[in-house]
Amino acid sequence: MKTLFESVELKNLKAKNRTIRSATNERSFCSETGEFTPELFDIYKELIDGGVGTIITSFANVMENDQPAQYMLGIYDDKFINQYKHLIELSNSNDTKMILQLVYGGSQTAYNVDKRVILGPSAVENIYSKVVPKEATKQELKEIVKCFGQGALRAKKAGFHGVQIHGAHGYYLSQFMNPYYNRREDEYGGTLENRARLILEVYREIRTLVGKDYFVSIKLNCEDFMENGSTLEDNIYLAKELSKEGIDLIEVSGGSASSIKDKGVIRVVKNKEEESYFYVQGKKIAEEISTPVSLVGGHKNYDKVNEILNSSEIKFLSFSRSLVAEPDLINRWKMDTSDSKCISCNKCFFRGKRCTLLPKNK
Repeated sequence: MKTLFESVELKNLKAKNRTIRSATNERSFCSETGEFTPELFDIYKELIDGGVGTIITSFANVMENDQPAQYMLGIYDDKFINQYKHLIELSNSNDTKMILQLVYGGSQTAYNVDKRVILGPSAVENIYSKVVPKEATKQELKEIVKCFGQGALRAKKAGFHGVQIHGAHGYYLSQFMNPYYNRREDEYGGTLENRARLILEVYREIRTLVGKDYFVSIKLNCEDFMENGSTLEDNIYLAKELSKEGIDLIEVSGGSASSIKDKGVIRVVKNKEEESYFYVQGKKIAEEISTPVSLVGGHKNYDKVNEILNSSEIKFLSFSRSLVAEPDLINRWKMDTSDSKCISCNKCFFRGKRCTLLPKNK
C-alpha cells in the first residue's frame, strides 16, 4: 500500500514524500530580466517549511529572446547560476528537492510580441494570443535544442536536484505534438513519430550535457482538449518513447489557453467529483510505461489522493493552487485531513500573486 508521506527513491534523487509542488505562475516575483528575488525566496521558504517533498519552480526561459511572460525566471545565461545558492542551501537543510522548469514559449504569449521574432512549428495564428509566428527553420530548431541543454547544465551547476522540460500547456514544445499548430511537411511534422521528434531531441541534448545520473523530468499534456489537438493516444506514444530513452519522471497535465471552454489547464473545481480532473488519462499513461508518473490537476481531498495512489500506477501527486492557498498543506494533512482551503477562484494564476482569500497572505 502506497502512502502520501513515505519516501521514494528516483535514481539519485530521494524524495521525502510523494508530494510535488507543480510549477506555478510566479511571474510577479522576478525581475523583468529573470533574476531571482527575495520575495520569491520567501515563497519557496514557506513551501519548504510546509512539508512538500519536491518543488518544481515556475518556468525559466532558456533563450533570452524568447520570454513568454514578463517578470519570469531566467536560465538563459551563466549569470543566473549563483543566484540560487541560498535557496538550494535552504532546501537541502530541509530535505526538499528543487527542480527547475525549462521552457521555450513560442506563440502562446502576449508579452512584447511586436519587439521580437516569435517562432512556431508553423505560421498558424495562436487561438489565445492571436500571434502569427514565423515557422522555425531547422537551424532555429537546433538552436532551441541546444539552449535547453545549456539551461539544464546551468541548473545542475546552480545546485538544483533536477530539471523539468515544459512539454505541456500550449507552449512551444507541446505545439509540435498538436496537429492544429504543427502543419510542417518535413521530419518535424505530419506523422506522430515526426511530431514527437523535437521533444525527444531536447531530452537527448539535456541528457548528454548533464549526464546519466542527473534527474530529468518532463511535464506532458494528456490531451490538448481542442479540435485537431493532440490526443491521449498521441501522448501515450510520446510517454512510451521518453520512457524508453530513460526519462526519470513524467508529470501529467492537460490543456492550454487554446482549449475549449472549461477544459483548459486551470479549471474551477466545484465539488469532489470534479477534483483530480486528469486522473482517468493519467492512470492510462501510468499503466503504459515503467517511468514514474505524477498527476496534477485540482487535488483537494486527502482521502481521494490516497485513493489515487492505491488504485493506479501513479506514484506522485502534484499540487499547485492548493499550495498557493496553504503552503503548509502537506504538514497540516499529517494532523488534520480536512480539504484544501483553495476555492479555485484562480486569481493567483492570472495575477501571479499569493492567495487573496487568506488574511495571512498579502
